[in-house]
Amino acid sequence: MVRLLSMLMKDPLGYQSTPQFQQFKHEGDEIADKYKSMWPKEVLKGMETNFLMSTILRIGSLMRVGFGSAGVEIIRNNLERGRHKDVLFLSKQGSSVSCIFLFCDIRQFTDATECLQEEVFVFTNKIAAVVHSICHSYGGSANKNIGDAFLLTWLLDEAPPEKEEDEDDPFRGSSNNLNLGKSDLYATHNQADKALLSVVKISMALHYDNYFVDGMNEAARNRLLTKLSKRKGPIVQMGFGLHAGKAVQGAIGSQRKLDATYISESVERSEFLESSTKKYGVPLLMSDAFYNLLDSNNRRRCRKLDQLIMLREEDEGLSDPHELLDSGEKMSIYTFDMDIEALWRPIVADDDNSMSGNIETQQRQSFGPSASSLTKRRSHLVRRASFTAREMPSLITSSSVRKDRRSSFIPARDSSKSDMEKAIQAVTEELTERPIRTLVLPSGVRHYNERAWLEPDIKKIRRDYVSNGIIFPKYQEGLKSYCAKDWEHAKQCFEFVLSQRDDGPSRCFLGRIAEHNGVPPRNFVGYTIEDL
Repeated sequence: MVRLLSMLMKDPLGYQSTPQFQQFKHEGDEIADKYKSMWPKEVLKGMETNFLMSTILRIGSLMRVGFGSAGVEIIRNNLERGRHKDVLFLSKQGSSVSCIFLFCDIRQFTDATECLQEEVFVFTNKIAAVVHSICHSYGGSANKNIGDAFLLTWLLDEAPPEKEEDEDDPFRGSSNNLNLGKSDLYATHNQADKALLSVVKISMALHYDNYFVDGMNEAARNRLLTKLSKRKGPIVQMGFGLHAGKAVQGAIGSQRKLDATYISESVERSEFLESSTKKYGVPLLMSDAFYNLLDSNNRRRCRKLDQLIMLREEDEGLSDPHELLDSGEKMSIYTFDMDIEALWRPIVADDDNSMSGNIETQQRQSFGPSASSLTKRRSHLVRRASFTAREMPSLITSSSVRKDRRSSFIPARDSSKSDMEKAIQAVTEELTERPIRTLVLPSGVRHYNERAWLEPDIKKIRRDYVSNGIIFPKYQEGLKSYCAKDWEHAKQCFEFVLSQRDDGPSRCFLGRIAEHNGVPPRNFVGYTIEDL
């Protein structure tokens, strides 16, 4: 028991995965087997010592859930000082750490709360289960649950890799990131790649509607599905912001209520990036500080969307271009483009393990989800209201196992009976052609491998963006022209991208150009100005 407490004090959150704890369990099993004739397992389970050890393990689990990654030092220090009467010390200073911060927010959460009422907690906790389990499987830690938002972190390395790096290697950080010390950030264990992969996997899992509405009260479920019936995409939609920087972790509160948290501008940056996803029409935005920590292959998979100048409150009112460039903090923002709907479209000839394809299907593959049968169906049907089987999101997928997540529908209020019968028949015929796709949430930590980016499902959600090899270069050409004040050419580039597929960033820039009648303002400096 003393050994167990010692391990708990040294590593409050991860002691169960240490070799010492595994050896401790093994020795306990050996002793039980040695004396099983004298002391059967049922007898040992009833002993006070066994009960106390089980209680200690439960307390450790509760501390891990309650304090999170930011509370490791708080738990350790107070356990070490446990001999004192007052074991909760709040006078200790916080400690500086380098982290990747993922801030994610549930879209239209107010509508969900209004529709679900008391069942909104079950709905939110299912979303949290998806976000937390996937991030944990790739080395992340849940820090805060803020109603409709979640903050997760990946602890970065404090020292550079042992081997000497090339001075020109972009892995070492951006020279533009002067204010937050980003040149001191190191991800020698692929923390940034794991964080990005977590967002991709979460985005896939969110498309399994049954998991989130299964078990709901029928009236609440119908209210939610009716409320969201006109919105494209899955029932649960989220925005993600990824940023890397330094923060101070510590305890905030009193003896009666204590929160372990991170305090930093870096946390605010991740929240700012998430809120900006709505402006650019993408689910994910990454800062250049995070982008520079990615593996070179993953950097090539990302798209630069814009370059910003962040102005503080004291810089408000600046209009001189030179003052803006000198005073503001510069940040380039990126995204990882995903077409999740592609996982549920009819299989085309060049797809993995595909059997057949036709011209109409290939056109849908080229021009995106807006032309898919799922979108057409929404013009006649409200979201499904009955569910016969529970679909569980999983990170272990197979290209031979598929299922359209929209398994049943209810008619709109003004739909006729014949319309409903035709719709149900059409959906039934489509579903009978596809086997069931079984998916399960991860329960433990996974070994990261760069080949994860070559999985069939990830290749499918990327194919529509990279197949013709022209969307990304054309967008970058338009962005370069926009920043160089050649807005006429930029407009042509963004319009071309939109002719290929619906693209939120291109629409954003076309809106800005139209707002100024195609003429750059006199004080335009090639950056988008954002007030902090």
